[in-house]
Amino acid sequence: MAQEKDNAESDSGVPAAQDPTLEVAEAAAKSRPVRKSLPEEASAGKKDHATPKQRAHTGQAPKRATPVQFVRESAGELRKVVWPTATQLRQYFVVVLVFVVLMIAYVSALDLLFGWGLLKIFG
Repeated sequence: MAQEKDNAESDSGVPAAQDPTLEVAEAAAKSRPVRKSLPEEASAGKKDHATPKQRAHTGQAPKRATPVQFVRESAGELRKVVWPTATQLRQYFVVVLVFVVLMIAYVSALDLLFGWGLLKIFG
């Protein structure tokens, strides 16, 4: 009986023992995460308390930064930025310029086409 199962063909016409899709499916099934079961007292009934908030509410509004502090923090963040090199900047400029010129040509062609069509229809 086991030999018949091994020699049986799968949907792809390949014997089941040699079918790579079955091997992949078995490996995937084994690597799936398993859900942990909850303790009996946690799953038995409702909670008796509210879930706490992420941040404790202190009752005070967050303190606003002064303009000087804002400028200092902004300058500090700008120091962290990885700025492009001159070569990269030229490459990006050329790419953007070519794209904009192509979009101008495309929109201009559509404008001329629709203008010509409307003049033929209504003119």
